[in-house]
Amino acid sequence: MSSVHIIGAGVAGYTLARELVSRNYAGTISISDTQGLPYDRPPLSKALQVEPFAPVSWYRENRINLVQEEITELQVPTAEDDWVVLATGTIPRTLDVPGAEFARSLHTAADAQHLARELEDGMFGQRVLVIGAGLVGAEFASTARMFGAQVTLVSSSNAPLAHVLGEDLAEQLHAEHQSHGVTTITGTVTELGPGYAIVSGERHDADIIVSAIGVEADTALAERSGLDVENGILVDAGQRSTSHRQVLALGDAAREAGRPRAVHWEAAMEDAAIAASTILGTPAPGRSVPWFWSDRHDAHVETVGDFSKVASVVKRYSRRGKIQTVFGLDESGTLVAASMIDGGLMSKAVRKLITRGITPGIEQLEDPQIGPRELGRPAP
Repeated sequence: MSSVHIIGAGVAGYTLARELVSRNYAGTISISDTQGLPYDRPPLSKALQVEPFAPVSWYRENRINLVQEEITELQVPTAEDDWVVLATGTIPRTLDVPGAEFARSLHTAADAQHLARELEDGMFGQRVLVIGAGLVGAEFASTARMFGAQVTLVSSSNAPLAHVLGEDLAEQLHAEHQSHGVTTITGTVTELGPGYAIVSGERHDADIIVSAIGVEADTALAERSGLDVENGILVDAGQRSTSHRQVLALGDAAREAGRPRAVHWEAAMEDAAIAASTILGTPAPGRSVPWFWSDRHDAHVETVGDFSKVASVVKRYSRRGKIQTVFGLDESGTLVAASMIDGGLMSKAVRKLITRGITPGIEQLEDPQIGPRELGRPAP
């Protein structure tokens, strides 16, 4: 009987199993992961919550072998209908400073549960210092404030996430931390110790220190197995390893040769759908315009498209004079990206416009009275 062995139980690994079940795959499916029951990652930093994708009963009902184990050696299949899938995800970057061990990461269920206990059991107003103001750092800073902590957020830039939000909106969002009681510092951490951090020569005392300075593809198993690795496990358009046709890789650990590595929840799901098609020998679905979201304080932030292609931007302001949406145009003036705060249906509308190659006029993009349904349509 044919088989699929999935190593890694994040969104990519779980989605592949779900896709195979929904498409009536007749072989056996196994999932190996050190953390056991697969769970969603975004709620970890957004709310310090662990949310399983499905109950244990779902795996039993669909005859999926769920094994809590660490795979240290890759057993490469020899039969054409057997597959090994690497969905190993990412590992957090570590600070390269003296005392780095005094900072905790927020990357796993165990990390989230530990931090939740510390915040719940600690004194109201305990001091939390977060190093890194990207997606995870900003979300955790917001969550810690909701627990009643005094939060200091350290960033190397006044506009973290500018590469995915655009410079102006990134700077505005970062500045708004202060209106929610978060102290922001732009500087460099040079030393950590028990209960303190040195930032640009100044000591900051803290009861909890969290490092959120980004992640790297977890390629250790692939490298030990001799697979091609370059900023991710290299794969073709069907998610096959460029080293071995019966080994697939997907999600944050993988990178299609000739393309940048995508580290987004939806991209991982699309990888899984394509991998399922490769396994089943059916036509692969197409990819959609990139999209991701983040929640911080009382704001829902979304980005669609690719800001690396942006040459100029058009900003849309709210009635309060705040940037609400940033539309990104490439060198030819074509709409290629947008970021927004509490945009409602706007993200879906922009994705459709980018997919269809439609670029509304500058006046339409700037006008807050033009809603998502009217955007890109001729004026009456």
